[in-house]
Amino acid sequence: MKKEIISLRQAVCVMCLLITGSSIAVGVQTDLGQDSWLPVLISSVCVVPVLFIYGRIMKLYPEKDIFEIIETLFGKLAGKIIIVLMTWYALHLSANVLRMFSEFVKINTLTETPQLAIMIAMLLVVLYMAKSGIETAGRWAVLMLFIIAFIVLLTIVLSVNKWDFSNFLPVFEHGPGEIVSSSYKMLISPLTDTVLFLGIACAIKKEDSPYRLFSYALIISVIIMLGIVVRNTLLLGPAMMKATYFPSYVSVSLIDIGDFFARVEGSITMNLILGGIAKLTVCLLAASKGCARLFGFRDYRHILMPVGLLSLALCAILYKSIMEMVDFEDILKIYKIPFHLLIPVAVWITAEFRTRGKNPAEPHEASS
Repeated sequence: MKKEIISLRQAVCVMCLLITGSSIAVGVQTDLGQDSWLPVLISSVCVVPVLFIYGRIMKLYPEKDIFEIIETLFGKLAGKIIIVLMTWYALHLSANVLRMFSEFVKINTLTETPQLAIMIAMLLVVLYMAKSGIETAGRWAVLMLFIIAFIVLLTIVLSVNKWDFSNFLPVFEHGPGEIVSSSYKMLISPLTDTVLFLGIACAIKKEDSPYRLFSYALIISVIIMLGIVVRNTLLLGPAMMKATYFPSYVSVSLIDIGDFFARVEGSITMNLILGGIAKLTVCLLAASKGCARLFGFRDYRHILMPVGLLSLALCAILYKSIMEMVDFEDILKIYKIPFHLLIPVAVWITAEFRTRGKNPAEPHEASS
């Protein structure tokens, strides 16, 4: 199979869409109301050591994905067990994102359309993107990130006449415990969802710095998410932000410039589609690469369709309603710990020991 390579700029754009894909429509953490900007800043600082670990793994084993690295470090038996866990997580996250997308479209846009039809339509687009390969996804991400950032900026500018700065008062109303809890939720999702990027890390050139990759992606993503949370707070206020499932959609629906410019909320649907496709594509690519490693396939593209169908089946049975999906977030913040922290830390520590005294650029010699 021909080796797929993407540039640093393309990789940054893919990772930005992976982080912000869901936040565009669902909004950023709203537990703290007018103080919701605080978790964005705190979690973006706290995530740096975690991203350093992800970057260090890529640095020690350049041009390899996480599944190759795991099998190299832990052997066939233990390695396959860990690969099963990471593959399951990629599959579960893809189903979760697909379900969120279908709930959004069902509630806000296509209210009479069967939810299964929405899921299938989205999945077909994602499968086509994934089938085209990582290189195509990288080129596509550059354009899509520009469009998404432009739409976010445009909605901020167009909403100036409806800003209410009193929505930010009183500042620091919430206690340290609430701030820490909300920051942790944002840290565990979406910031450390970037662990799935390790599933396609083999497409990053050896000479490209993974630290720059994660740093640039984090900075751009935080700017976008800060823009979203500030806009939503100025337009909706803390009470309304907590009362709605999709604060970004509701806030942008308030924008109008006379009879000339209205119904801007359609742009949020477009952003969700673009961001959702990117996040789902990375999830399915990672899940397919994991399955290919488990079953000995040389080309992950051969199993994209069955993996996509598994994601669709899981998506349909995950939750009974959107209320159940929102309530499950409290479980997700614990459920994700092994995949986002424990397994990557174990891989990193083992890799450091295996490559100690060796050239990090040639870890395969240490493991032979």
